[in-house]
Amino acid sequence: MRLAELRGMDVTALACRASVAGAEITSVLKGGEPAPSLLRRLASALDLHASDLFVVADRQVPDDLAPLDPTAASAVGSLAWDLTYLPRAVPELHHLIRAMPQQPRPPGSPPSTPPSRRYPSGAGSLLLRLLHNRNPNWSGAAMYLFGIGRRDMLPASTIGMIGHGRKTLTPDLLAGFAAFLDISPHDLRALTGIDLTNTGRPIHPDAAEVAALVWNAHRLTADQLRQLDDRAHAMRHERAHELEPHLRCGYPGHTASSSFGSRCNA
Repeated sequence: MRLAELRGMDVTALACRASVAGAEITSVLKGGEPAPSLLRRLASALDLHASDLFVVADRQVPDDLAPLDPTAASAVGSLAWDLTYLPRAVPELHHLIRAMPQQPRPPGSPPSTPPSRRYPSGAGSLLLRLLHNRNPNWSGAAMYLFGIGRRDMLPASTIGMIGHGRKTLTPDLLAGFAAFLDISPHDLRALTGIDLTNTGRPIHPDAAEVAALVWNAHRLTADQLRQLDDRAHAMRHERAHELEPHLRCGYPGHTASSSFGSRCNA
């Protein structure tokens, strides 16, 4: 309802826009279980990703809305360096992501949530679950927070601590995460209760498109993301003259990146 009120809607207006009975929404507001069909309709009415509203409602995200390939989590993070430093990389890589064909979901049952990602309730928990809904793992989130959010580089374990409530999610940190999470600051404030109005530190100039790119990448397989990573590596060589010397690649081949910028270290 905080999200609806932010958009100037009461229960009646929200029900009308979602084409559902007002009593169905009222029942949920009184503690009833939201039906998956209701969450999908409400997400459309609120102009949110349907899977995000399942996360907000603390419900299991349906398979057809979840990231396509859970094994692609590390590959999403490996793009962070290129999106941060390579000239014109963001629009080019985003175009390639949108042009890639949709692959079938890998066979087998979805993996169960590991214990390390079973977060208690709280603002940090919600943030981390929204991030995982886009597929980045803790390491990837740390890379994007540093490169796109322009915040300090945090250890992956510290990202996990935020989710588990052992590190405070400050307004400044949330603003850094918001830079690559395609949810408006107003919605994040409504969802977390954290005021972002006085967080004026700069973020990456292409942050808005990076957020859209990260979202669109969640429909790709790990193999497709590795193809993107290879293209980004080639771009680093093609545009070496536009990079500061310490950012140029000293290795002509390609190896999987295990840490921020490690793929091309001289």
